[in-house]
Amino acid sequence: MNYQHKHDLVAAEQARVMGNIVEAMEYYDLAIQGAQENGQIHEQALAAELAGAFYLSIGREKIAKTYLTESRYCYQRWGAKAKAPHHENAQYYANLQEFNQTLEELVQQRTSELSQTLEDLKSTQKRLVESEKMTALGGLVAGIAHEINTPIGIGIAAASLLAEKVTKFCEIYSNGQIKRSQLENFLDTAMQSSNMILANLTRAADLIHSFKEVAVDQSSELKRTFHLKNYLEEILTSLTAKLRTTKQTVKVNCDENIILDTYPGVFSQIVTNLVMNSLIHAYEPNDEGVLTFDFQLDDEMLVFEYADNGKGITPENLSKIFEPFFTTKRGQGGTGLGLHIIYNLVSQKLQGTIKCQSQLGKGTNFLIKFPAKIGN
Repeated sequence: MNYQHKHDLVAAEQARVMGNIVEAMEYYDLAIQGAQENGQIHEQALAAELAGAFYLSIGREKIAKTYLTESRYCYQRWGAKAKAPHHENAQYYANLQEFNQTLEELVQQRTSELSQTLEDLKSTQKRLVESEKMTALGGLVAGIAHEINTPIGIGIAAASLLAEKVTKFCEIYSNGQIKRSQLENFLDTAMQSSNMILANLTRAADLIHSFKEVAVDQSSELKRTFHLKNYLEEILTSLTAKLRTTKQTVKVNCDENIILDTYPGVFSQIVTNLVMNSLIHAYEPNDEGVLTFDFQLDDEMLVFEYADNGKGITPENLSKIFEPFFTTKRGQGGTGLGLHIIYNLVSQKLQGTIKCQSQLGKGTNFLIKFPAKIGN
């Protein structure tokens, strides 16, 4: 007995699955013809049935009906009466095809709706991230304003004292009653007041300069060249108001000669968010701690390691810290966006990587790597 028709039917099904329509058509016909020539009427019926289903799947209803009619006739001749009624016509398969088409359209519709929902969520998330950045910038403004008040206040007090002493000295001088001791006291007061005014105005000017550098960079996100250590000191200066209310100190290990050509505003946002994350999550109000910044160049990559010696992160939360809106301090200053923003800034803007390790009771360490020079 020749079994070639069975091989042809298998080849037809393989071609159908692979999407080779013409090849499938040829093998179905060969399988039907071979089964007929060998007197295998039940296999002829099966081949015709599969061929009919195939033609329905590609939208050839009339041709499909021909094959299904042949399949029905062969099943009846073979004696499979339970099988034959299903092939009175192609309606059964046509209904199945219609159902598949409807299901496909429904899936496409739902996919379109889900895609739109996803876009809406991304848009909302972007607005929230921008809002978080503006909130950080607002906090920076408030902190700098508070810091500037002190040197400006001292400067005003010193200037007022000096003005008062100058007025009295002028009266004595006009009356011709000036003494050497009075002149010496006036010069001493004038010198002290002048030094105090100069020192505090210089302090205020430094704060304003730091604020200007950091605030402009955070709002513009332009790429430029800058000295890493000097810029880090300006960022930390802008955070003085926050750090002063805690018992945490900052330690910096950085070569003064490291120069970056990247986005200073992005770098500032990362440093600010790391510090604020530690202040909010790593320590209790009266805890003492150390925040450590360590920077090294490894060929063309900057290796930036930040660590705190706080309470650490639980293993079940460690894998979630970069997820948006995940926070263990909901309603206590945590928004769940700080580390998510850091992750996006490092991976997308700085073209780098970030990893986090933590042990309960020992603290948390962030390892960030990104190119020291980013191309246009």
